[in-house]
Amino acid sequence: MVNSDIHCTSANMDIIFFNKLNEASCLFDISCKTIFKDLIKTVKQNIHCKKISGILTEYQNHSPECWKKFNYSLDNNEIEIFGLLRQKYKISISKLAFIGFILFWELLMHKYKERLKLTIPKEIIFSYLKIQEKFKYLIPVFRKRLEISKLE
Repeated sequence: MVNSDIHCTSANMDIIFFNKLNEASCLFDISCKTIFKDLIKTVKQNIHCKKISGILTEYQNHSPECWKKFNYSLDNNEIEIFGLLRQKYKISISKLAFIGFILFWELLMHKYKERLKLTIPKEIIFSYLKIQEKFKYLIPVFRKRLEISKLE
């Protein structure tokens, strides 16, 4: 029986981000969809601004071969929450997830590690730090525009 309260949608994301979702999914045995939604929830908890000005598209490489289509599903409650985020901040869900990836990925990995009582291989954190270095010019942009206070 199909649950009509579950709705399928998709997001376009940078291939680097897509690969990290898959890597973390395998490491923690948590679905990519759950990690994607957890990133958005983490950003939601840390946004302190009332309105975002400008279009936040800096992260996307406009070459389609660098994008990956990510399919995920939302229940009615998540649709309402994510819809409100999109309307209030005029920002796509994939962009919010990417902001979570750049600013809060390491925090989320440590939360999973503690909850699941696992050890994260150092290579995982090191490879993420290399990616974060690549996008480091976006960190102050995201923090300023969203008035995000990073959890330490």
